[in-house]
Amino acid sequence: MSFFSTFVLSFGLMLASMAVMASWLFRSSSAPLWAKVGLPVTTVALACVTPLEVNPMMGFPITVSLRSLPDHAQLVAFVPHDEAKLVDLWLRCNEGPPRSYETTLDERMKKTLREAQQEMENGRPAMLAKQKSATGTKSGARTDSGLPDDQTQYVLDESVRSALPPKE
Repeated sequence: MSFFSTFVLSFGLMLASMAVMASWLFRSSSAPLWAKVGLPVTTVALACVTPLEVNPMMGFPITVSLRSLPDHAQLVAFVPHDEAKLVDLWLRCNEGPPRSYETTLDERMKKTLREAQQEMENGRPAMLAKQKSATGTKSGARTDSGLPDDQTQYVLDESVRSALPPKE
């Protein structure tokens, strides 16, 4: 059993026992019926939902599709998992701190990440942008990149390279 599974089980049991205690307490009270039923039901609902929200709160990677990733972001770091065909990406958007994502790793993403790694080794920020695959094919047909035409892919944003930093 993994650490997270153990946590979900123990935390869920704790919240469920709190719901049982609350229902026992309100059973003998003179509160209205909706309060006697509503509070334990709400506590049980929180017991079911809260453990599943722990991964994002702790900063673990959120598993998302490529379509759900930000349109434009700076690549901070990445860890590929070739055997599982997954990659962990730490991306910084315009707002907020970096966020960790886990998404599929294909040949096009590997090439983009190699180019981004070279950029970062040269001291330049690696900015990624989404690019729609070539259109003009039948819906669902594969393009030159091997992706369906409605699928997006990440590429290095070349417009960031040419822009000079603002004067202070």
